[in-house]
Amino acid sequence: MNSKPLIFCDFDGTITQKDSLVHLLDKFAGPDWRNIELRVKSGLIGSRISLVEEFDLFRGTWDDVRVSLDRDIEIDPYFPVFLNYCKENSYEFVILSGGFKQFIEYILKKYAISSVPYHANEISFSGNRAKIEYPYKPNGCAECGHCKTQHLKKAKMAGFAPIIYIGDGTTDRCPAKISDYVFAKDGLARYCDRENIPYFKWSNFMDVQIRLKNILK
Repeated sequence: MNSKPLIFCDFDGTITQKDSLVHLLDKFAGPDWRNIELRVKSGLIGSRISLVEEFDLFRGTWDDVRVSLDRDIEIDPYFPVFLNYCKENSYEFVILSGGFKQFIEYILKKYAISSVPYHANEISFSGNRAKIEYPYKPNGCAECGHCKTQHLKKAKMAGFAPIIYIGDGTTDRCPAKISDYVFAKDGLARYCDRENIPYFKWSNFMDVQIRLKNILK
């Protein structure tokens, strides 16, 4: 059993300053993908369906994607400092993403960040067409392609405590419900307000680090 903190963190719009999926879809899928995303925000469909429909509109090669990730996607400048803080204090840190493993791997490598575990959906390219796979899809739920809550539940069963979650969007809603402490901004903060879920507001990882020092001391 592990009676030590475990920090789970979203990737796009949380670790990155802009959402890489939104950026790439705007660039390579045309404006119609936004209509699909409106159905997600209104609760008509979940991300498991929406990602497939959105990337059906996508016309870009893996080389196109890499060029755009290199040029346009940056991480929170305090994130490497925060990772070092976690390492110094032996806090487990895991990335949970509703995006794609290949994009995360590429961006982390770009910033020379290694040895950070992450779980995400997968994408592959054949020419300028993309194919999506969901290795962590939930049983009995059609909402998310990647069920993030399964990782939190396993961590709780293993005895990790407290469970901390950091996020900003739709796929972070379910894990926020079962975390001990939630750091939320943007869409996740609005959701927590509506659902009366306690959370800490944050804008960068230095905010998170300062608050965690008080929570975990």
